[in-house]
Amino acid sequence: MPIRERLALNFLIIVIDTLRYDHIRAHGNRRIRTPNLDRLIGQSWDFHNSYCASFPTIPHRTDVITGRTGSPFHRWQPLPWHVPTLPRALAEAGYATQLIHDTPHLVNGGHNFDWPFHAWTQIRGAEVDRPWIDTKLQWPDNWARDELFDFVEREPQEMRLIPTYVRANRLRSDHSSWNCARVFRTAAAWLRDNLAQDRFLLWVDCFDPHEPWDVPPEYARLYDDDPDWDGRIDPRAFMVRDTADCPREAARRIAALYAAKVTWVDHWLGELLDALDSTGYSRDTCVILTSDHGTALNERGFFGKRAPVHEEEAHTPFVLRLPGGGRGVSDAIVQPEDIFATVAALAADAGVDVQLPAGARGLNALEQARAGAGRRAIALTGRAPGPNSVRGDEPLFTVFDGDWQMLWAAREDHCTLSRMGEIDDVTAGHPEVVSRLHAAGLEELRARGADERLVAYLADGAEGEPPEGIQYWDGYPGPPGYQPYFLRLWEAW
Repeated sequence: MPIRERLALNFLIIVIDTLRYDHIRAHGNRRIRTPNLDRLIGQSWDFHNSYCASFPTIPHRTDVITGRTGSPFHRWQPLPWHVPTLPRALAEAGYATQLIHDTPHLVNGGHNFDWPFHAWTQIRGAEVDRPWIDTKLQWPDNWARDELFDFVEREPQEMRLIPTYVRANRLRSDHSSWNCARVFRTAAAWLRDNLAQDRFLLWVDCFDPHEPWDVPPEYARLYDDDPDWDGRIDPRAFMVRDTADCPREAARRIAALYAAKVTWVDHWLGELLDALDSTGYSRDTCVILTSDHGTALNERGFFGKRAPVHEEEAHTPFVLRLPGGGRGVSDAIVQPEDIFATVAALAADAGVDVQLPAGARGLNALEQARAGAGRRAIALTGRAPGPNSVRGDEPLFTVFDGDWQMLWAAREDHCTLSRMGEIDDVTAGHPEVVSRLHAAGLEELRARGADERLVAYLADGAEGEPPEGIQYWDGYPGPPGYQPYFLRLWEAW
């Protein structure tokens, strides 16, 4: 294969959905097998304090693509047509921009994340994708009923996502036909097709290891040593969320399936990293790899993600590899809005002017890593507030500072504090930490442009009804009649 001549700095952004920070071997999990993530991390700056901001899927990607978190968080809405975006800014600076993804939310139902790119390719087959209608429902070959999940009262076809997923994967055969494999193989092919490209942004968005945690049998058995199990998966395992009535062995099996899917993703990521090397692009391409959020694995009595978020859902990998840019570990706190700012700064260093949008507050992650100190004191993670969510004493968002996580409520005595890496509530023993993080969270709301009437209402302890006319978020209403695509899965076919 020919190797391209070095021309200019390129950017490869890899977003891996639902990847927990602590399910990477290089992050200390000696049980997990992630050789390709470990390889990339070994060549990169590895940020140990990366946290999602706007939560979950579409709000996160809005943070990344716009370079800002909203006021204070983005809602789940289509990307507005008129806002400045990272691919558009790079395109105006002379970059070719390409999106390759199997994350259906980016385009299905008018979410509009294809719009800022010169070209985009969708790989079909993820959880809520709906590419096909038929009158039969034939399970994949790697599925089989297992008495371990007889405690689940419903049948798989009663869960709206499973029939959709089965039909989307009706043509699946060998490993290379699974959607995860096709995402990374398509991205690798794009590199080989663009050896003469002057400069580019390639955004690869992989929906795995998002639910369902479905993998080939040999991967499923990596983390479950039950000698009587052949690795075929009962789809009722995908239906378990609350675990109060879930047998211990069933819960262990489900967590093992998540670990297996992480290793499955890592395997195919390796093909893209190999293509970077074989084409010569590794010499002049900045790679940023991150995730939109993690997932709970029964630490708190459930599987999946919920708000307010905890460390299991909020703590994400953030890896930056820049040829000649050094490598190491950084404790700087980074959030998704920093990707735009970092790319713009690196492009400027390469002699290309990339304009940051007005109101962007993102920080240059590489600059902080090289300086050995972060400029952000805390991270905020949560859903966009609304008139119902700010009332009373329920947690509104979560504050992280690298040592502590705190569910932030308007009244300090309704906040919940725990140490990072632990789940015990230690609020009563550390009132000074609660007060510090409470004040810092309120100040960060102001800095993010939250409506001053909302900030004042929360500062007063959210007593009484919230004032009328508060703007709880950026205000873009979305198209008339809009609803998230996955809410339509109730339809018969």
